[in-house]
Amino acid sequence: MAIDLTTLNTTEIIPQKVYNSYNSYKADQNKIRENWEEKKASATDLIEESKKNGSYRESASLEGAGVIGITAGKGAYCNYSLDAFFRKDMPLLSDDNGNFTVGGATFTREELEECRAVMKASIDGIGCGIGKNTNIDYRNYAEMEIAAGGVRAYASENLTEKQAAVVNKAMQEYNDALIKLEKDTLERVGAVDITGNELSNYYGKAQPIPKEALDRIHSFNSNSKLNSGDVGTIQSATNEELINKIRDMFSKLDYSDSSSLNPVTEKYKELITPAKMSLGFSSANGYLSQVLNQDVSGFQNLFKNMMNVIRYRSIDFKL
Repeated sequence: MAIDLTTLNTTEIIPQKVYNSYNSYKADQNKIRENWEEKKASATDLIEESKKNGSYRESASLEGAGVIGITAGKGAYCNYSLDAFFRKDMPLLSDDNGNFTVGGATFTREELEECRAVMKASIDGIGCGIGKNTNIDYRNYAEMEIAAGGVRAYASENLTEKQAAVVNKAMQEYNDALIKLEKDTLERVGAVDITGNELSNYYGKAQPIPKEALDRIHSFNSNSKLNSGDVGTIQSATNEELINKIRDMFSKLDYSDSSSLNPVTEKYKELITPAKMSLGFSSANGYLSQVLNQDVSGFQNLFKNMMNVIRYRSIDFKL
């Protein structure tokens, strides 16, 4: 089950245990038998009546609550889906030993809390998603890889092989969910492909300007040259070759060496300059170096944060 970014802040719904009542009583068997035929003939079909009233459900469902499977009784466990690493609240259901199962891997409470803290640091540094910009620019793909690399570094040093595989998959699914969110958003606003100019080589999506917006523009500016069918550029990265180069570069950082980021950011500036210039930034007005340095500063902050959280979370405070 893929991660749904829209449900990460919802409260976990857990099944309630039904406790046995130990009050003893003796039924009047003879009276029941005597009246059975009469009761059966006059009784309303309760299931059919419930269906009419909209209160009947074939089965209970925990879909959307972050739960894959659940059992009851002694030895009970809940196998949480991978969004448990990103949900607002710590999962509630654990086994008899106080351990949690996520994606088939078992974590102690401390291990799960640590993983969630690392995951939070990683996604906080990605500048797109719910509550942020839903359009993914080239710098956001770099941020995704810095975040994923930091999670891999932490997992390899602190988790078992099975736990690490689950954690790394969760981070990958989160990044995939960001990309799906953008795709769904572009489809919802009716974005169309544009071609034929330098800008479209890097930002090849545009949204038709709604008629209502055109009418408002023309009411304020009768000289406006905008017409029905005109489009506005959407700043979503669309050059797959450039995206792949950026992701590949940033996926190879060494989180034990802060200087490993330097050559990567220099190469990034070289690769991204044509895309920035297509947006109107140039060396002549000084804006080009400004926006490039802003991107690099963001990468440096995220990389530093990931190194710090890995170092901090790796300390064994029990010693």
